Formats: sequence, structure tokens, C-alpha cells
Amino acid sequence: MTSKITIGIDCGYRTGGVALIGDDWSEVHDLPVYDEGGVDTIALMDIITSVDAVDHIYIERQQAMPKQGVVSMFKLGMAYGQILATAYLSRTPFTTVTPVTWKRSMNLPKDKDAARRMAQQWFPDLALQLKRKKDEHRAEALLIALYGRGKA
Repeated sequence: MTSKITIGIDCGYRTGGVALIGDDWSEVHDLPVYDEGGVDTIALMDIITSVDAVDHIYIERQQAMPKQGVVSMFKLGMAYGQILATAYLSRTPFTTVTPVTWKRSMNLPKDKDAARRMAQQWFPDLALQLKRKKDEHRAEALLIALYGRGKA
């Protein structure tokens, strides 16, 4: 029997992460983006369709935040739309989940490095891909996928 794969996506305009998790297998990628910003939707589709049996995609929901600049919010919203459209076009069921919901469910502390530490514990085989501070997006994508698998 084939293991079902769950995908977690941490959104971003210039950064982000994409994680694929099966029963006994996992991989993590940086969200494919262009140098000038925006999601490379073709590369994202390639990641989503790189494996058979993708059961579900969980995408971190984005929203406007107080005191966030209009330009940066527009760019993040554009990237979020690109990710949602790619998920829709992949014909894979997807769910958006708020950061508060999945982080609370995972009992994730508020400090910035907590996601990386937790992901390294859950995925020791991927620890080298999570060693830098900027790998927090990869770590969050892994934890979002783990949340989607009901492991919280």
C-alpha cells in the first residue's frame, strides 16, 4: 500500500518553505521564488507533483497585520494568491490554516528559533537542512505538514 503524502507550505514573497511528509519519508525545500520576488509557480507545481499519492496540502493563511507596510503586504498577498492558485491547479485538496491555530496545536513557543528546534527533533534526518537561522521557513513548512497529519 502506498503511503499518503502531506504537503505543508510556509508562504512568503522572497522566502518560504515547502515540506513533503509520508509515513516513513520526508523532504523539505525552500519555497521557489524569483530573485525580484514572487513565487515561481512552475517550480512549486513541480515540487507538488514530484511524488504520487499527495493526499492534502496545508498552507499557512496570510492576512494583513497592524503596522505592516502596504507594499510589503501587497507583495505577500500576491505570493499567497500564487500559492493558492498553484495548489488549486494541482487538483490536490488543500486547506489554509492560521499560524495561531497550527502553532498552538503544536505547543510551539513564541521565540523565533522554536520552530527550527522542534522540526529538528521531529525530523532528525533533515537536521542539516534546518541548521541556519534562515531555515525557519523550512522548519515551519515541516511543522505545518505535521499538523496536517494530525501529529500535533
